[in-house]
Amino acid sequence: MRDKTEKLTLRISKEELEEIDSCLSTNSNYTNRSEFIRLAVLEYISNLRIGIISKNNTLHVNPIIEKSLQRAVSSGYFKSLDDAYEEIINEAWRNNIISGLIEAKHKEIEKIEKTLEGEKKYDEL
Repeated sequence: MRDKTEKLTLRISKEELEEIDSCLSTNSNYTNRSEFIRLAVLEYISNLRIGIISKNNTLHVNPIIEKSLQRAVSSGYFKSLDDAYEEIINEAWRNNIISGLIEAKHKEIEKIEKTLEGEKKYDEL
């Protein structure tokens, strides 16, 4: 059974809506606009949390990776660097790599918190 959902009113330009509809018409992974927008928002939040993008939407990429992707663009594998980033992020999302990274980060934080808790107890002795 699905969790109850809340209804949200969203203002969006006609051009933006046409862009969404165009994407939906070529991508069967999404059943409707609501699902597409909901998943897009969650993906954006995930990307912010794991540091792929910053709060000002700047992508942080290792220079070696960026150089490799620029070569792939030059060789015609991607239309642009942005296209390469988009394809990689979408593939990572579809293969649960992003959720795996988030889970790993969560476990790291829990481990650090337990360590700090143990040190605090030791300091109190």
